[in-house]
Amino acid sequence: MPEPDNRLRTRIARFIAGSRWPQPPKVTSAIGISDQALENLAMPFFQVSRVRNDTYKDVVEMDSTVDEVATALDMLADNSVSAEYGTQKAFFIAYEKTVSEEIKALIEALIERTQLQEKQYEIARSSLLYGDDFRQPVMDPNFNIVRLMYMPPESMIRNEDPQGLLMTGDKEGLWAFEQVYPNSRQFIAGFYPFQMVHLRWNKSGKSPYGRSLLYTARTSWKKLQAMEEALVINWITRAFARLLFVLDVTNKSDKEAELAISDFKRSLQTRRIAKDVEGVEQLSVVKDIFLGNSIRMMGGKAVPGLTDVRVLDTSSSGFQNLNAIDYYRSKIIMSLRTPKAYLGLEEDINAKATLIQQDRRYAKFLQRIQQFLTQGIAKVIDLQLSLYGIDPKTVPYIISWPLPAWSDRLEDSEAALNYAQADEIYLGMGVVDEMFIGVRHVGMSLVDYEAVQQRIGKDANGRSQQRANSQGSKRDKPAS
Repeated sequence: MPEPDNRLRTRIARFIAGSRWPQPPKVTSAIGISDQALENLAMPFFQVSRVRNDTYKDVVEMDSTVDEVATALDMLADNSVSAEYGTQKAFFIAYEKTVSEEIKALIEALIERTQLQEKQYEIARSSLLYGDDFRQPVMDPNFNIVRLMYMPPESMIRNEDPQGLLMTGDKEGLWAFEQVYPNSRQFIAGFYPFQMVHLRWNKSGKSPYGRSLLYTARTSWKKLQAMEEALVINWITRAFARLLFVLDVTNKSDKEAELAISDFKRSLQTRRIAKDVEGVEQLSVVKDIFLGNSIRMMGGKAVPGLTDVRVLDTSSSGFQNLNAIDYYRSKIIMSLRTPKAYLGLEEDINAKATLIQQDRRYAKFLQRIQQFLTQGIAKVIDLQLSLYGIDPKTVPYIISWPLPAWSDRLEDSEAALNYAQADEIYLGMGVVDEMFIGVRHVGMSLVDYEAVQQRIGKDANGRSQQRANSQGSKRDKPAS
């Protein structure tokens, strides 16, 4: 990979990695283990695991073949980034008053160029499915990020040192991120830390990668897949009527009886297509049963054997007993954190308290997804600011998301109404001010509150004074 522009590297290093690219410290730990020995102990955790690639293959197949999985992933991604009625963007940014209009325009232009708003659904779904999402920021000669290139997770490797920090070398095995061919693991390209945005869903401390939302469902899916296939085969091969023919073979030897039964079977399956032309016609998709029967002497009496035909009973409790399949399907849905009622699978949903509790848990899970997506957006914005020589720490902003579409809106609106009525009374008494109401009851951050005040062109003190004057004029007004 060619050496990056010195100016680019200097700018990135100044604000993201410090005055120089840090190297792993060669120190001895407090328990007397050398750095090299510590690295050797940690290497098994950082090597590319075959289990990781197997997991990717399993979850992709689950997404392609299991309706519940595909529907739940679509619903989670859609409800995380979409507001009700489709009237709002996926996210919006609130700035403090100290942020200049030029920087705001820079960030808004970045969002528009890279289509960050539109890509949030794709990023959310991919992250939940794989557990990892890799995006390479593509820059033009003017240091503008113009694209976020998707990198297949199965082809990406993240290299960390024993301290859990990204490596900063420029050779194979020392790059922060490396792309390889998934099958052969042959090296393709290496990337510095600032050249890749890596989102990790549900990351655990022992792995440099995230974990798929479906990771624990893989075992249940394999069992469910085997059961469903066996049930389908059973339905196809045994769910049709089978005929039992009992033929009279009295006074025939075993050879003659066998030949007579064969001739009878052939006569049933043979039909005349044209003159002197015969074809074979199968009576059923399953094989019928042909038995020979002859007169036998029983108690000195001859019992006649008559040719007979019967319909075999094909009823089987296995066709209706789906408890095992429902059990493993429920385990798969449990890993998706999506209530069955939202997928149309819940049979008993009459308990109102149960529905409210499920709705609250689901809304909280959606908020967790939104917080996860915020990390990726912030990384892209900070990188763009650094490329322009702006310290991201000097640009205070907050990424906000609309309320999840599945939250209990009726209960929230009733609580907001009660708070508003009480706040109106307390505000008139001088017990609280508008900032207290906005932060404590409305749930706004200080950045959000200041941004709102800036947009309406009034500060909190001015509005409070105006309200006090209005109430004072009402008290002073003589009664008519």
